[in-house]
This record gives sequence, C-alpha cells and structure tokens, in this order.
Amino acid sequence: MTDSTIIPHRELGVEFGELAGQLEEHSYPSTNEELVETFGEHMIELPNGAETVRDILGSFANETYESPSEARQAMFNMVGSRAIGRRYYSDRTPPALGERREDEQLSF
Repeated sequence: MTDSTIIPHRELGVEFGELAGQLEEHSYPSTNEELVETFGEHMIELPNGAETVRDILGSFANETYESPSEARQAMFNMVGSRAIGRRYYSDRTPPALGERREDEQLSF
C-alpha cells in the first residue's frame, strides 16, 4: 500500500478506526440500510464520547451511497455536537460585536 492509498482513521475529529478500511472494502452503491445492517454496532470515537454507526445513520431513509467517501461524508453530516470539541471556539476570528470572551477577561 502506498502513501497515496492510506485511508485516514481520524478525520475532522471523528475516529473511524478499523471502520475506515472496512468502508473502503464494502461494495458500492450501498443503501443506508445496508450500511447500518453491516456496520451498525461499530463505535465511532469522538472528542467528547462515542456513537454507533446505527445512531449516526439511523435517521437517513432511502439514502444510497455511491462510494466510501459519500458514506463517510454522511457520517460527518449526522454526527452529534460531541464531535466538535470545544464549541464556539476559534482562534482565527475576532469576537462578534458585543461578544465577551474568557481569554479577554483575564488580567495579569
């Protein structure tokens, strides 16, 4: 396996673990129901907990995925707020008008 074909196990704060490779090897197109039936009990680790594939994809009805990347994208879209890490945190944007940030309230 070359570096260009290595599937990341962690993307956007979501740890797929061995599921990353299993999604790649799965046959596509695949329905949401098929993915939930095959991988439903697999745990996906998040910064603030974990969810099963069934919990994440269970609300999609009649969805068909043409590729592993579409299946992963659906999981990114449906994963709960626990995947965010620190909510509302950004070190790149200035505070909004009237917003007070804890780091600005510290005095030395």
